[in-house]
Amino acid sequence: MSIDNDQYARIMAQLKEELGDLADQLDQEVRQGRVVSEQKLKQEGQYAARASRLAETELPPIGKTDVAVIPYTGDERIELIRRMLLTLAETMYTSRKVMLDMAAAEGMDPIIRFGDPELETPSSIDLKAETAQTHLALEIVRNLLSDDAASMEASR
Repeated sequence: MSIDNDQYARIMAQLKEELGDLADQLDQEVRQGRVVSEQKLKQEGQYAARASRLAETELPPIGKTDVAVIPYTGDERIELIRRMLLTLAETMYTSRKVMLDMAAAEGMDPIIRFGDPELETPSSIDLKAETAQTHLALEIVRNLLSDDAASMEASR
């Protein structure tokens, strides 16, 4: 399965709506392209085209220690999105789990309260509930993305 620019644009539009700053960081990464070595360029069959463009502009050829920046393919862009979403879900769960474990180890209440009760109604976070919710979200993301990755891999 090959991903085209329209599919990528639709996915990114939804991510920007839901995850603004993270989507912007991902979009910037995609626009910058990926850095590859001379050997990788040869493996991907892009060395000759790159070398001829350098020769046309009278620039020196690519050396063994040089690197080049090439655009991500559609599938690579989708893989970046997949990894970003998985990392986000893992980070959300792990941070809450660590806080819950620390509270338990210190004998603290797993409910964190914010604000001064004399000045305002305090808000709170229940670490047990948050940890359970983010664990469920992580499992859903893993299942969705592993099914997607497996189907993409099978179609190749």
